[in-house]
Amino acid sequence: MAEREDPTQGPIEIRAISLNLTPEVGADDALVAVRLIPDGRDGNVVFARSLRPDEKDDDTPVVVDPALGERLRIPPRSIQISIRDVDKSAKAEPDGYAPITNTIWTWLSIGDPVAQELFLYLLAAARRLDGTHALLVQVADILDNLSGGFIGRREQAFRAISIAEILTVALGRSVDLLDGLQQRFSVSPSLPTTINSKKDSIRQIRNAFEHIEDRALGQVHGKPHPDALTVFDQRDFISQGKLTYGKHSLDLHTEVPQMLVEARLYIYDAAVKVAGPAREMAIQVEFFGSEEL
Repeated sequence: MAEREDPTQGPIEIRAISLNLTPEVGADDALVAVRLIPDGRDGNVVFARSLRPDEKDDDTPVVVDPALGERLRIPPRSIQISIRDVDKSAKAEPDGYAPITNTIWTWLSIGDPVAQELFLYLLAAARRLDGTHALLVQVADILDNLSGGFIGRREQAFRAISIAEILTVALGRSVDLLDGLQQRFSVSPSLPTTINSKKDSIRQIRNAFEHIEDRALGQVHGKPHPDALTVFDQRDFISQGKLTYGKHSLDLHTEVPQMLVEARLYIYDAAVKVAGPAREMAIQVEFFGSEEL
């Protein structure tokens, strides 16, 4: 709802209504905001409802003037909340990625998914994916802002590599989770091509970083291997933002951002398919009148 110091002075423009955890006015406990649009009037009663999924939003506000005795009424079942409404609060960052964990968690809290176990699985994948992106942002920030003398820049580069190792582990686990959707839940379609084509390289690089103590001894699974020590040669990472291990590579500047955007969409699309029906507000709500809630 729009906020004013004195709601009795002049017309009020309202564009959204929020669902909150508690009835406490002014509490910072909003779960989701839903677009509210005009839906006619009867005398001094102004009606409003939520925007339908297939309806174009022309940004027309609901206008109520309490000073003229007007009140806002939202009839029963006029407010519908879908997982799409929840996801609108996710803001894309400059690389195009938008967090997905809050969307999945919120719908688990207020929705009625037809596949609860799948939704929890998607929540796990979402957390790993958002974590991967957060690490990617950190790595990019370090590499883009190397400063100081040679020793100082080298220390910053090693810090970026350390974070990139953790990033690769998180990305690998994210890919494993998404790859398991089809096996565990028969989710379609299959993994996005960008991820599917690189999943072997991601796993090989991830395993090398996860078991770097084995690689330090020149071994893979406890046996000598010609690629083992290549995990320590990351010159391409410093110059090009590319992690390498043996014949495998992973470009953090181009490949990974695209993978994350597509993986995010993959999780969201899977969630939408099993989200269940939109939630309806069954009671009538009035504002600025004697029955205000």
